[in-house]
Amino acid sequence: MRIRYNGKYVSIYGKTKAECYEKLKVIADKVEQEKWLAKLAGITATPIVQAVIAQAPPTPTVKVYTLQEWFDEWLTSYKGNLRAVTVNGYRQLFKTHCADLLDTSVTEITNAMLARVVNTMSGCRQAKDQVKSLLKQLFAIAHNDKLIDSNPTLNLPRPKATPPTRKRQALTAEQEKRFIETALSDLDKYEPLLICLLQGVRKGEMLALRPNDFDFERNTLRIDESYDEQNPTDLLTKNADSNRVMPMFELTRKILLKYAGADPNKRIYEKFYSTKLAKALRELQEQANLPQFTIHELRHTFITRCHERKIDEMIVQKWVGHQIGSRMTKAVYTHISNDKEQEFIQLLNQSA
Repeated sequence: MRIRYNGKYVSIYGKTKAECYEKLKVIADKVEQEKWLAKLAGITATPIVQAVIAQAPPTPTVKVYTLQEWFDEWLTSYKGNLRAVTVNGYRQLFKTHCADLLDTSVTEITNAMLARVVNTMSGCRQAKDQVKSLLKQLFAIAHNDKLIDSNPTLNLPRPKATPPTRKRQALTAEQEKRFIETALSDLDKYEPLLICLLQGVRKGEMLALRPNDFDFERNTLRIDESYDEQNPTDLLTKNADSNRVMPMFELTRKILLKYAGADPNKRIYEKFYSTKLAKALRELQEQANLPQFTIHELRHTFITRCHERKIDEMIVQKWVGHQIGSRMTKAVYTHISNDKEQEFIQLLNQSA
């Protein structure tokens, strides 16, 4: 801003209009003082300052958020298109790992505070990386919206790796056989678990199955919903590739045939919930003399059997709902059993 004072132009600098106004006010006060002195002396004062002093706009009030409040605002305003299950996952991550900072103002949170959170997190590397990513998004937007003067997430360390308590495994062919035999002996209790193994479907996909998903003429199984008891109205599958039609294998067909005349819109496994399934899995493991494993490892087993039988990679990806060309199917889900490794060793020894 430039004004004319005592016959000269004077430049006024400031980061904001309010700051320029304060500096201009000092000059204006001086002008008024000179006018008053001139009046006392009987001198007609001439305009000293030839400028229009505009009313300075009021300084906007910036709301000060706690980390919890800003997290909630971020979820609502910036991430409003997220699925309910994803939002609940984010909330649980924050509640678990950032509990000590939730009531702290975002203006007071420092890089050291966040580094301490990152370095002391427990759990798998993926969850830790996700917490760090959430923090970086939160504070980048807070800085962009001028809620904070600087971004405390710059140069945050990468979360320390935590050794896994147990590596996920697939059942061996012999263990799988015992699993199937035990499950068939009591389908009322173990049927949902057996379907997860036979078809390689996810737990939520299995729980969402309805009679209208079965086509007994074409022997196909349609997967286009996923059930989560925490969010029973959100039936979206994990992603677009998860929606698929896969073969209904022979044993699956024999088991599901009894639902042919059932209510087509009613979930066939609605009486099974997480704790009941977990209890059934423990009982089956004890009865079949199997090691402990999770329901998701039944999917690992299915994919591993497919690869052992040399089923084309793209076919396997289509069946299990992975993106065609994804490396995850082999890298994460395929396990070479010791028995199969010994077969390969013998094969090479015979050719020597």
